[in-house]
Amino acid sequence: MKDVMVKGLRALIIAGSTRAQSNSLLLAKKAASLLTDKGVRTEIIELRKYHISDCTGCRRCIEINRCCIHDDMSMKIIPCLLKSHILIISSPVYFDNVSGLVKRFMDRTWCIRGFLRNKVLGAIVVGRGYGLDMAIAAIYNWGLKHEMIICHRGVRAHAYNYGEIMGDKRALKDLSNMCSRLFEISNMLHNNT
Repeated sequence: MKDVMVKGLRALIIAGSTRAQSNSLLLAKKAASLLTDKGVRTEIIELRKYHISDCTGCRRCIEINRCCIHDDMSMKIIPCLLKSHILIISSPVYFDNVSGLVKRFMDRTWCIRGFLRNKVLGAIVVGRGYGLDMAIAAIYNWGLKHEMIICHRGVRAHAYNYGEIMGDKRALKDLSNMCSRLFEISNMLHNNT
């Protein structure tokens, strides 16, 4: 018997490249297309287009239950995070890790700890080969801190020049499998609530 798709499933894809034309953004757009084809309302946030300040570590969010920094992260991105059921982070690999934009995004979610629990998390990283596993680990360790659900190993893609990623057949297959799995688990979770 085939599962019935839960109406209103939402996916948010965080694209963490500083470039307007990047391979990680191409894969983010492909993931959005795959999820949209399954009936999931999908949005891509390109971090480079937003003003996101560094977390100051003030810990004021513990007292007031929200971030005290008023910028695009607190006013625009966090509300989208809270509404999503599926979250995918797509990042280029810089020095064996996620981009600085992605790390700043992650740091700023301290104020919503506990509110991302049971959201389904996927990861896409693109690089020349070095550091792919470490970047995936950074994304998934962040998700575990938030008690998110990790149900796929993530997408490790090899590319350097813009557009090369579309020739990485394994990465494209992994992306399709990951999106199917994220959809399956999110749909199962929300069919049972």
